[in-house]
Amino acid sequence: MADKPLQTLWKSVRRLVVVVENEQLMLPPSLQKQIDRHWDELLADGADFFRGPVLSVKEISSQQGAVVIETVKTDYAHYLYSRLLPQDSPYRVRVIFAAACLVTADQFLIAGVMNSQTSRPGWIQSVGGSPGWDDINDGYFHPIISACREAKEEVGLSLDPRDCRVAGFTQDEMSRIAVVVSMPLKHRASEVMWWIKEYLHTQSDPELQDVLAVPLGPLGLEMLESQTRPVVRYLKAIVQGLYAGG
Repeated sequence: MADKPLQTLWKSVRRLVVVVENEQLMLPPSLQKQIDRHWDELLADGADFFRGPVLSVKEISSQQGAVVIETVKTDYAHYLYSRLLPQDSPYRVRVIFAAACLVTADQFLIAGVMNSQTSRPGWIQSVGGSPGWDDINDGYFHPIISACREAKEEVGLSLDPRDCRVAGFTQDEMSRIAVVVSMPLKHRASEVMWWIKEYLHTQSDPELQDVLAVPLGPLGLEMLESQTRPVVRYLKAIVQGLYAGG
């Protein structure tokens, strides 16, 4: 029997709550040693990674009109190592993060091409990434705060959180989740792209090596399908979901 095709689904939400457990995820000592060894090997090979926080999804439910996602804190070393584990491993990180969906006035999504020093060199994905410690307060992850910080750090754009909203989230077969933060821009794609590229040229070690303007809807899906560089699956779901009114 043929394997089922991998799917990443779009889910619109009116209200999303991401709960974060107070305690860090505890791993078996033997596994923790393997993670630490793998991390040290990556650094010895020249990787310039930061061992920051990562959230892993535990459970998703609906409560009083809201989608509630329960998560636990781990770190980037565990996340990288867990990609080597079987998909059904209980220690595989089901990562959740905020996708900063910068949408121009003429309805293009600004996507980034990852730098060669990142864990996914050359991949095309949304602006955004793992939460910082300041994105987690009082037991909750705040995706809009995270998306605004990432937009400032990665592409130099400062946005007012009050102008942004959580439009939905994408979820794949492993329950990995990209929380889609809609961030409308007042300028056309050509202007935004020029400004961002100028910003990237001023950075000594930017996380992105380039940016793309992807039209929302069918034309954007065709553009992503035609790429010779790898594209994260959730980006296609975002392009389609935002076009449909997410």
